[in-house]
Amino acid sequence: MSSNETNPAPKPGRGVRSQTLERALDALQLLADGRQRTSRELAAELDLHRSIVYRILRTLEDYSLVTRNEDGRFRVGLGMTALAKSGIGDVEMEIAAVLQELSNVTSATAIFCARQRNDAVVLSSTRPGQSPASVAVRTGSRFPVDNSAPGLAILSLQEHSEHDVDEVALARQTGYVHTKGQPFIGLEAVAAPVRMPDGQEASLSLLFPVGDKDVQLMVNELRIYSERLISPANDWQL
Repeated sequence: MSSNETNPAPKPGRGVRSQTLERALDALQLLADGRQRTSRELAAELDLHRSIVYRILRTLEDYSLVTRNEDGRFRVGLGMTALAKSGIGDVEMEIAAVLQELSNVTSATAIFCARQRNDAVVLSSTRPGQSPASVAVRTGSRFPVDNSAPGLAILSLQEHSEHDVDEVALARQTGYVHTKGQPFIGLEAVAAPVRMPDGQEASLSLLFPVGDKDVQLMVNELRIYSERLISPANDWQL
């Protein structure tokens, strides 16, 4: 590998930052998808020399942010769980409570997503208590922002662009996105854009088997609960 490959130029759109920290965060983001990887596989995906990636992984391992299995593959460690739990505040707990109520009312899986680069990342997910057949969605799951109901709903919060896909343009008019097979095959999804009180662009979605629900009824409930999320947290009524 050439020296240019060993020390690639900073990614477009990034100012002066810590290159080592950025690389470590990029590695963690890759592992956050739940797929375990060897240092060689991570090096290939990050386009870095394996020795650089190995040093990063060793440091993350020292802080329990990643864990190495017996087969040499790395995964997210318990240290990440501890960090996540320490950062959970009242707003996050309120979001989870609102999602659980929505899920129970609709007998569908409810997910709350926020945008991270080109992905819609699941920050909270709940299943209805009385519907064992509902789909489970892992917190931290990622969907393409331009090819999933949660992501398209988030994109509808942005200003109009000539590059907008039809679903985004329609969502600006109707206030929701309806897809079949996105992001899960065999499932329908309805998603509403949510701009949180702090300005964060997010979305609230319901997932259910194709043809299993009255879509308009799902949309009506989705609107009610998305409005609750948009309100300041201290105004929420649970």
